[in-house]
Amino acid sequence: MAALDAAGRYCFDSVRFDGPLIIRQSMSEEIRSRSFEVLTLALFLTFAGTIVVGFAPTEGLSLRSSIGLAVFVALTALAESFPLKVPLGNAFIGVSGTIYWALVILYHPFWAASAAFVGFSIADLFGRRSSPTKVLFNASQVGLSTILASFLFLAIKGSLGLDASVTFFAAFAAAVLIYWLSNTWLVAIGVGALYGENITNFWNRNFRWYWIYELTSAPIALAIAFAYSRLDVVGLLLLALPTLMVRLAYSQYLNLKKTYRETVRTMVKIIEMHDPYTAGHSDRVAIYSRRLCEEMRLSPRSMEKIELAAFLHDLGKIHLDLAGVVRKAGKLTDEERRLIRLHPVMSADLANQVSYFKGEIEAIIRHHHENWDGSGYPHGLKESAIPLGSRIILIADAFDAMTTSRVYRNALDLELVKDEFRKFAGIQFDPKLVPVFLDSVVRDGEGIVRQPVDEPLEGQRARVMSPEVQVRHMPGRVTTTSNAT
Repeated sequence: MAALDAAGRYCFDSVRFDGPLIIRQSMSEEIRSRSFEVLTLALFLTFAGTIVVGFAPTEGLSLRSSIGLAVFVALTALAESFPLKVPLGNAFIGVSGTIYWALVILYHPFWAASAAFVGFSIADLFGRRSSPTKVLFNASQVGLSTILASFLFLAIKGSLGLDASVTFFAAFAAAVLIYWLSNTWLVAIGVGALYGENITNFWNRNFRWYWIYELTSAPIALAIAFAYSRLDVVGLLLLALPTLMVRLAYSQYLNLKKTYRETVRTMVKIIEMHDPYTAGHSDRVAIYSRRLCEEMRLSPRSMEKIELAAFLHDLGKIHLDLAGVVRKAGKLTDEERRLIRLHPVMSADLANQVSYFKGEIEAIIRHHHENWDGSGYPHGLKESAIPLGSRIILIADAFDAMTTSRVYRNALDLELVKDEFRKFAGIQFDPKLVPVFLDSVVRDGEGIVRQPVDEPLEGQRARVMSPEVQVRHMPGRVTTTSNAT
């Protein structure tokens, strides 16, 4: 289940994101804020009108059902207030979506949607401390999604409750699907209003793989509904214990993943101690690489591996023999060129000391200077034999090298950089990736990662572009890292 978080970013109850995604701020902040307020009011009025006019119950709840509904509201608030943090993209995982689906099976649409609205409001207001506008938006879109799911479930099955019929499972599957579509598209519309982001692009980039979670978590909703149907509130409490143990086990897994990422940050800090520019360079290459992965709609797992490899791609430059070479302003000797060509191998060998980086991540690092035509190093791989992540990092690496100032030249003009990429597409760079990177990531310059003013001199972006820049190339190649790589 998706929603906007307290900081005004976007989140999912199942997977909540507030990470480094591409947001185009084309409208003024005030206009966007007003647009979002109007959208929120319209959404709330739609929800309130639908639930009161279209689904007003003809009779009240029994004491048993009232107590059960109160417990469901409490579980919803609890699940929303304490999601699990995921290392990738500042995401969070929870289980409140499964509670809403159980409500759809067990309760009339009015009560199911009301419970979802109230439970989410409590968590958003007191747990995440969102602003009143975002609380109203989140709760309204959750409530409206629940109404649509409940209506479709009843329309197909004809009655509430569990059974083993084909009709029941068809109705449940349809309800989950309509809930997912409504929930995710409403959040995408909210992001469009609040940030000026293209709604379709945002949905494709962030929700493409979300159906996998829906498919794997739907049985939990059936288990919740079954436990309540057989044992009432006691069944819900008994089911909460194994669910808590699963949460605990998964939290240990996430802590391990967090440790790996902290290891990466430590390694980057070590690089920074030897060469302050290289650390900033690695951060930017990781950002560009992730954005390109998002535009290509790669899976979250693939994006994580490529992003980690991008952070570590220059790790080998901390080798003592390279410490002075990477900062040399003059022309490199043949021996210095040979040494600097070894840094992908050194980087991969160092990363290989961490078990999680062995295999795919190590290979991406090792081959991030292989050229499309086979003229790169260290192994002369060509075309599709080069790992996709390596091809992505090569483009990100080259772009950052050309658009930042170095000790031997100023940053290049953006149009000149684009011309270089187009010229070497199919020679040095993957010809299919270049247009995606230039058109969707870089665009007209708004995709360039801006640098803080206090960054070391050699890492600062040139404030004034020189009309007569001196660019050093290897024969027939674009310069992609310090001096000659």
